[in-house]
Amino acid sequence: MARTTLEEADAVLMRGRGAGLMVVGFRERRVVTLFGDVRIRRRLYRDNMGKGRYLLDEAMGLEKRSPLSAGMRELSALLGSYMPFGKCEKLLGMVLPTGISHTTVHRQIGRMTEPVLTKEEEEVVEVFERGKVGETGTREVPLLFLEADGVSVALQREEERRAEVKVGIAYEGWEELESRYSLKDKTVYLGLMDSGRFWEGFSLTLAGKYNLGRVGQVVVGGDGAHWVKKGAELSGGIYQLDRFHLRRAMLRGLGNDPGLADAVYRACTNGDVGLADSLLLRAQAQAHADKERAAAISGLRSYILDNASGLADYRLKLEKSDGLRGLGGIEGNVNHLVASRMKKRGMSWTKRGIRRMTRLIQMQHEGQIS
Repeated sequence: MARTTLEEADAVLMRGRGAGLMVVGFRERRVVTLFGDVRIRRRLYRDNMGKGRYLLDEAMGLEKRSPLSAGMRELSALLGSYMPFGKCEKLLGMVLPTGISHTTVHRQIGRMTEPVLTKEEEEVVEVFERGKVGETGTREVPLLFLEADGVSVALQREEERRAEVKVGIAYEGWEELESRYSLKDKTVYLGLMDSGRFWEGFSLTLAGKYNLGRVGQVVVGGDGAHWVKKGAELSGGIYQLDRFHLRRAMLRGLGNDPGLADAVYRACTNGDVGLADSLLLRAQAQAHADKERAAAISGLRSYILDNASGLADYRLKLEKSDGLRGLGGIEGNVNHLVASRMKKRGMSWTKRGIRRMTRLIQMQHEGQIS
């Protein structure tokens, strides 16, 4: 039935073809669909320039070097964004009349992501090297929150043993869903790149959605890494040190003195860096005989002073803070977006594989793969 229907469609396309297209013969090809393999016989055309075309292939969205139908390409890519390619092959073989190999899934993801990666590189050059101003989004918001972090991924067949994947999220606030809060209108950007390139790509992604010149205030959250603070500088935003990392630093430096840890934490979040430092200096002097404890307190002091601009709660710097919550959504997103797919189960990657997979995950989140 599928073959008959498609060959009838090919005949309809022939009758409605444009001027200058001449039928030069028939060719057969195999198409792997969600309901099994189909072999179709369709017309080959030549245009005025001598270029060959298959109108049926174009109408069906078939790719020249891939036997997969559009639905199979999307399904294999979607599964590949969640699980290893070997498991994709096994699952597809269990639920479909004709499965596809893990190498086919791998190649398909490359075909899907490489043009997107290439296009972005060209846009980065056009905007940040040649000064071209492209079209921007229209969305305007009074507050835009950005958070970023990095996650280490194991490498294979590379000179280095590990590489850092950078992850960024942007959102407009929070929505209450029953007993929890969800990030509102979240945008995701991730990849294997240096800090400058990351913020260029992230800003291009945001510019496609927002009119950045009409965004009221940007708040940037991070764990204290300098490349994240650079994002706050580039966006002219308020930098906020992530509270999870601040509390963790307190535990490492003052784990045996919870009372002092609470006092230092309150001083930090109130923006009183001087008080926090004086408390730590006194504790460090008292612990001079315990070199290990003194070194831990000294490390905490350095961490606090290095992140002094991001210690005070960002809400203290805004005229209106009703309904605003503390930052910290990046930790869960790093795990959900990258670690669960690329870091666990002993997986390792080539750099090209990392770039492709991170872009696939981003495309899946953006709804380009449903």
